[in-house]
Amino acid sequence: MAFALLLLLAPAGAWAQAALDRLDLSENDGYGRMIFSFQGAVPKHRIEINAGVMVLAFDRAVSVNLDEFARQMPRFIATVRQDDDGKTLRFALKADFWSDAKQAEMSLYVDLMPSQWTHAAPPLPAEVVARIAAAAAEKRAAEEAKAVAAAQGIVEPDVPLPGLDVRVARHEGISRLVFDWNQPVLYSLVQRQGLATITFDRTATVDLSSLRVDPPPFLSHATAIEHEGRLAVILTLKPGVVITDFREDMAVVLDLKPGNTRDNAEVPVAAGPTDIRPQAARPEAKEEPAEEEVAASGEVGTDAVEAKAEDASAADAAPAAAAGPMPASVRPVGEAVASIRDGRGGTDIVVSWPEPVGAAVFERADRLWMVFDEALPIDTAGLVFAAEAGSPAPFGEPEVVRFDGGVALVLPLHERVLVSVVEEGADWRISAGETLQTTGRPIAISRNWREDGRGSVTFDLKATRKVFKFEDRRVGDMLIVATARGPSQAVQTPHSFVEFQVLQTSQGIAIVPIADDLIVAAAPDNVVVSRQDGLMLSGDAGNAVSGGILASATALPAVMEFDAWRVAPGRNFIERRQFHLDRLAAAVTQEIGAARFDYAKFLLGYGLAQEALAALNAAAIEDAALIKDPAFRGVKGVAEAMSGRYVDAIRSLSGNGLDNIPHAAVWRGLARAQLGHWDAARAQFALAGAVMDSFDDGWRTIFRARAAEAALAANDVDGARHHAAAFPEEPEGRRAQAEIMLVDAMIADRLGRTDEALVRYDRAIENGYPPIAARARFGKAVLLNKTGEIDNDALAEELESLRYAWRGDALELEVLSKLASLHLESGGIVDALKIMRIATANYPDSDHAHRMNMQMSDLFADFFLGEDASRMTPLQALAFFESFKDLTPIGQRGDEMIRHLAERLVEADLLLQAAQLLDYQVANRLHGGVAKAQVAARLAAILLLDEKPENALAALRATKQNLLPEALAERRLLIEARALAELKQYDYALDLLEERNDALSRTLRADVLWQAGRWEEAGDAFEAMLGDSWKAEAALSDDTRLQVMRAAVAYSLAGDEGGLSRLRTKFGEAMSRSADAGAFAVVSDPIVEQGVAFRELASRIASIDTMERFVTSLKDNASSAIN
Repeated sequence: MAFALLLLLAPAGAWAQAALDRLDLSENDGYGRMIFSFQGAVPKHRIEINAGVMVLAFDRAVSVNLDEFARQMPRFIATVRQDDDGKTLRFALKADFWSDAKQAEMSLYVDLMPSQWTHAAPPLPAEVVARIAAAAAEKRAAEEAKAVAAAQGIVEPDVPLPGLDVRVARHEGISRLVFDWNQPVLYSLVQRQGLATITFDRTATVDLSSLRVDPPPFLSHATAIEHEGRLAVILTLKPGVVITDFREDMAVVLDLKPGNTRDNAEVPVAAGPTDIRPQAARPEAKEEPAEEEVAASGEVGTDAVEAKAEDASAADAAPAAAAGPMPASVRPVGEAVASIRDGRGGTDIVVSWPEPVGAAVFERADRLWMVFDEALPIDTAGLVFAAEAGSPAPFGEPEVVRFDGGVALVLPLHERVLVSVVEEGADWRISAGETLQTTGRPIAISRNWREDGRGSVTFDLKATRKVFKFEDRRVGDMLIVATARGPSQAVQTPHSFVEFQVLQTSQGIAIVPIADDLIVAAAPDNVVVSRQDGLMLSGDAGNAVSGGILASATALPAVMEFDAWRVAPGRNFIERRQFHLDRLAAAVTQEIGAARFDYAKFLLGYGLAQEALAALNAAAIEDAALIKDPAFRGVKGVAEAMSGRYVDAIRSLSGNGLDNIPHAAVWRGLARAQLGHWDAARAQFALAGAVMDSFDDGWRTIFRARAAEAALAANDVDGARHHAAAFPEEPEGRRAQAEIMLVDAMIADRLGRTDEALVRYDRAIENGYPPIAARARFGKAVLLNKTGEIDNDALAEELESLRYAWRGDALELEVLSKLASLHLESGGIVDALKIMRIATANYPDSDHAHRMNMQMSDLFADFFLGEDASRMTPLQALAFFESFKDLTPIGQRGDEMIRHLAERLVEADLLLQAAQLLDYQVANRLHGGVAKAQVAARLAAILLLDEKPENALAALRATKQNLLPEALAERRLLIEARALAELKQYDYALDLLEERNDALSRTLRADVLWQAGRWEEAGDAFEAMLGDSWKAEAALSDDTRLQVMRAAVAYSLAGDEGGLSRLRTKFGEAMSRSADAGAFAVVSDPIVEQGVAFRELASRIASIDTMERFVTSLKDNASSAIN
């Protein structure tokens, strides 16, 4: 009785599977036969019978229904058990049988004969023998024809198979496989019972070992089969996973993701042949039937899909349209396609474009406008069809409005609806119903004034595309529309201005101009509305933008009228303040913002900057529109500058019409000077000009002093003298007098008039105003050191004293900078870096601190890459690095520094510390690319040396990427294989090495086989590595002798007397002349004569650690790729 059993492959587990296609079981005349037919080559196997149990072991797992053996061969087999690894089958036999195994084509024939069987083992089936004979005859005929052709000089060119690269991308919720063919290819894809098979119309060499060893999410196993000149890739999917496909140029892309599929459904996923035709030659896009319909029809593959698509009518196809965006393979060409679909909250209008476009969507005069910035026709047949079919869409007959550069789809509204807009790839989905699916980002609207008082309005529209102007014929006026890409951005409430109106939108901007000369201009991230002479904008309660109350502005923003602000009813400050407090208490809601603003200016007039800031912040809370008002920002910026909040002051005094106003520039100059931004301060003071002299003597002196310092910082002594000449002649107050003394001293110092400078420094010190006296002490000490009157030690002592006498402003930064330079001159790099770190931490906004920070990085890197670091022990160098590792330069130089230090640590056997350094570099400094893969490879190699293969594997897989240089990719693969072997995952390691024949791969394969105890294969691998080295006249190298010894041990442990005999013949004489002569004699003795000495020597050879040799070989052979 013969029985053919088709096997359903279960998803692969932890072990790679041999793809078993069919199992035939039969009981014949006196013998039983099992035929294992595989989808590819028959895997390596062994068969032995002992004590009534037959063991059939494959080198890969095999999925098979065990119950069928006893059911179909009851006279031979009692029961069958399969080992946990899936590779070994154990048959309990019912009698004393002997076995015979034959391998033919892609099948393994296993016959069981009783002990009394005296004939030869049963032959192969006649048809199989005939096929083999025919194939052999055909091969001989081809060889003879080839020989005849060669004799005539006709030689067929040897064209190697093209290589097929498979790239893997892992994303949340999806795994993507990309087959890069680099040429047009047809394919079909069938998903069935946990398997997905993609078949191409041609073949190629493809390496799927990485997919088997480290499968991405949703995939269990992958294998490739060549059949009749076509390549098929079989993917074993995890339960519940579905697969979709599409083309990208000449690549075929498969996406694996969770989904609900019926176990017994056979679903053709893609139609290969129709995909590669030129776009113009393809049939018009039609809706495809649902997957369930195709599966139910019993038709599979490409032909089934095409047949269903051709037979389905348009009426049947429309309801089956997918709710998502249109796939790229069926996108419209040369036009847009509009359709109506049922949405979550009403009706969706979907407009599909060949390529992504910008849009604006709004309602006006009971019509919904959808404006697009691409001048292509819109096919509205889907909209008309839906209306005729009784669609519930609340729209009338669509109208397409064309204009220069764009097109609009206009739908009459039968009822009021809420409209939301979403961009989905190259589709725009406009949802209309009783609920909003999304409101979009609100577009902020702000008013602006230039320095000449001309106003404009700015719309905060991100990624603005185009601005169009066209006629609304129904209303009889013009519309100006600005489009943008998604995510949606909306003007959520309408606004009215004197010269134009802003419509409420669901996406983009729509404006109805009132003034004929209205100018609407698009910038990358905003739209500006203006006129030649500016817009008429008011700052009162009628403001259309905010609806809030703006306090009346001064004639020009940022003019500080301190004297006028102090005026209020009352005889003194307390009574005048009470007036403002009473006004605040009596103010109605709409007046509180303006009242608080006036109160803040009153406080600022008296120099109470901190109190004024508190009042200004409270005013902004009451009326948020104040934040955009230039007058308010000017007052706030001055208050922040007076309070020492210089960064905030610069921010408040910039933009919103303040950039070119001299009254704002003078305060920006002061803030920049205090931060040490001397170039920027100099520019601002130049813009301020004579405005500096419009303040009282105190502020006038301060502004001119800072301007003079900025000029000296730029070596502009004449500019500094110009500012000094503008000082008040007889200023009141000790501070103003001290400022003048210090500036005069600094100018004299710069002009080389040393005696005069020292006298003036002394006068400034004697004045006693602390900040100026401290600066004078610093200038005097530096000058004395420059003239040689005090040495560096004395200067450092004075600076240390001054450092603690005055802190908190730019002087402290100068003192610290000078101290650091003195330490560097004396070789104290550690002390210098410590001081520089304090300086940069305390003054993060200073230009000088920024330059110092870059200098610190250079000093740090120069130290490690130069000879200075070599004078440190590795531990000292590591401690120094850990103290200042935040100074590691960004980029290649810093990475080189870290790797240099790591190699020093490896040389000192500090593997843990070296690995931590490289792990820090991978995690924090490198963000993808080849460099990250290089460093991760070296990290993995060090982790292998440190006996941490799990961590090595994790480092490689966390940095896995496509399109690496070939040398680097090969070395990473070798390290991964070695890590897998160390984890005793020998099959995976050998799978990675299977298709590689370079020296490193051959050596590693032999080591893995040795570790796995697969002695016969290990012996063969070592012998193959040795090659013809036995023919050389020179003495054998140490490495060659070790491989000879390992081959001998492997053959001995495998019981392979033939292998031992070959080794003795090839290497006996050379080994007898070497230092290992005695050892070789022991390990190469005939197996029957081996005893205790052999076991001891075999144990010693097995204990030799080859890891360091492996890592060193990687470094020597690929230093450019890994290091």
